[in-house]
Amino acid sequence: MNSVEEFYNDLMQQIYVSADIGEDFKVSQFFDKTMEYLLEDGTVADYTYLPYKKTGMRVDGYELIEDREILNLFICDFEDDKEMGTLTKSDIDLGIKRITKFFTQSIEKRFYESLEETSPGYAIAYFLYTNNERFHTVNIILVSNRQLSKLVKKLPSGQLENYKVTYDIWDINRFFEIETSKNKKETLVIDLENELNAVIPSLPAHISASPYPSYLSVVSGELLAQLYEEYGSKLLESNVRSFLQFRAKINKGIRKTINEEPSMFFAYNNGITATAEEVVLNEKNEIISMKNFQIVNGGQTTASLFNTKKVDKVDLADIFVQMKLTVINDEKVNGIVPNIAKYANTQNKVSDADFFSNDIYHIRMEEKSRRIWAPAKEGEMKGTKWFYERARGQYLEVQSKLTDAKKREFKVAHPKAQMFSKTDLAKYLMVWENKPHIVSRGAQKNFKAFGEIIVPIWNKSDQKFNDMYFKHTVAKIIIFKTCDYMIFREPWYGGYKANVVAYTLSTLSYILEKKKKSINFTEIWKRQEVPAYFIRELKHISKFINDYITNTPENFTNVSEWCKKDVCWTKLKDILDHTDQLTLSDEFLDHMITKEEMKQEAKDAEEDQNIENAMELLKKMYKLSPDTWKEMIQWGIEKNLLAQNQIQFLNLIPRGKYPSDKQSKKILEIILYLEDEGMKSVWE
Repeated sequence: MNSVEEFYNDLMQQIYVSADIGEDFKVSQFFDKTMEYLLEDGTVADYTYLPYKKTGMRVDGYELIEDREILNLFICDFEDDKEMGTLTKSDIDLGIKRITKFFTQSIEKRFYESLEETSPGYAIAYFLYTNNERFHTVNIILVSNRQLSKLVKKLPSGQLENYKVTYDIWDINRFFEIETSKNKKETLVIDLENELNAVIPSLPAHISASPYPSYLSVVSGELLAQLYEEYGSKLLESNVRSFLQFRAKINKGIRKTINEEPSMFFAYNNGITATAEEVVLNEKNEIISMKNFQIVNGGQTTASLFNTKKVDKVDLADIFVQMKLTVINDEKVNGIVPNIAKYANTQNKVSDADFFSNDIYHIRMEEKSRRIWAPAKEGEMKGTKWFYERARGQYLEVQSKLTDAKKREFKVAHPKAQMFSKTDLAKYLMVWENKPHIVSRGAQKNFKAFGEIIVPIWNKSDQKFNDMYFKHTVAKIIIFKTCDYMIFREPWYGGYKANVVAYTLSTLSYILEKKKKSINFTEIWKRQEVPAYFIRELKHISKFINDYITNTPENFTNVSEWCKKDVCWTKLKDILDHTDQLTLSDEFLDHMITKEEMKQEAKDAEEDQNIENAMELLKKMYKLSPDTWKEMIQWGIEKNLLAQNQIQFLNLIPRGKYPSDKQSKKILEIILYLEDEGMKSVWE
């Protein structure tokens, strides 16, 4: 992508194809897309979308960062125009005035009492009023699809009713910069010497042949706590950030050492592993500046130092932490940093699901999305593809290498509306795992839970993730998008669309499971749309769900928070199990298939995937280098694992022979046998 104008046009087209039914829906689509950038950047860890708009007041959502006592308040500035507009100082001032008024009215004057209890405005106003002592800093974040005026030189700052207030403006330029940066995050430069009055003593720990310089350092606990207070989760590599999000409590062992034996902290603690794209050292080998510094192991230590200092009011002057810092600044950064995180964290209780973001599951889904053509819809001539964006920016990156004519061809074959990301995928599939309460907890928590479901299944039998799985996934996406689009147009709709959609589809899935029935996902894949009888059923269920979730128990006044609770789903299942308040129509049930039919289809697909897996390995086998064959044979001989006839088989290909199909399968069996016995994989 060459320009911010091109990025703007692409973004707007994506919003238009997702939402052509009203201004409010376009705003919600834009807001969700901007939050994806902020989540990936580490600016936010999660968010709750609760829009409220009235003359003189506006708010679009919030996030409470508990450990740092920060409240993020979001306001959306969206301009529906084909031409990119300019965000002026007066626009910013007006937005800040509106969100500030909403905040002060909510905190001081029980504003929630004047609002309808089922409305999003009530939920966020009530949250602010009842939780006002849990935060001391209010960060107002304005997201806009306009370009910040060059006349705006600085942002306001100050106090607001005993709260420190900061302002953060995310205009189209900032989103474009993230989209086009290689690590998909804003550049973070930490000027230790000038801004924090600190340096980090270091010792070079790499040989001249090493492609990536490394340093061993000792960092003061005070500096680490200060960095975490200033930058928060921006410092944490994405997998570690996900890991910590669910373990926010202070580590008891770290806390005890800080309070009782601070001088022993260095001896007891494992230290931290970090990366940076660039470091600046002075003549004493002290690090004075770091670019895109990331903690890939030791996030718990860093967060606990900050929290212990805050909670126990302790001095960290005697606390020091060892650090291994590797400088990686090339095109391999996105592959190497996650691996460092994974291997550095093996000493801790970090599950495979915590590193699911880089898993082979996503590679397979990407491969299938590039290969499998979806059938043409009725009345259309050509089929299309559903583009799985395994890494942010792939959809645009592919196009950047094409001529204008080829780019047009690509967009016809890969419509923007049929592009989906990792967090999208997790959302679309988790509702069919009957986890609406998890989906309601936000993209990051849901993605983590999705990994905990997928990883064990993959490890047991990766054949389940076959062509049929991909096609059924697309069918589920089509159903989700149809439900999402439909609900917004219903006369009863008043907010909480994301929650209504999640609970509607999980409810449908749950009822069908009880009846030992299944949706014919293959049929929806073939049609590439949801039939009318299906939409009628979704309308019926979603109305019931809306009534259910907005009729909260007495101890829950916030609908959004109620939907996140296990008990919300448990109580709904109890209603479905023991009452006839919600039933499916005979017309709908007549179109369903039996579980036995579904199982047979899945079995056939697994057999096909088994064959496909074997064929892929055979292709790779013929591409192995002569040195690899030599090393493999040598390893097998040294370990006394190979018989003479097996050695002869392994020598066929490197000697220029063309083995028969039977011999090829035998060679493959020998290689897999050696790998099972501990030989390093030859496929990597």
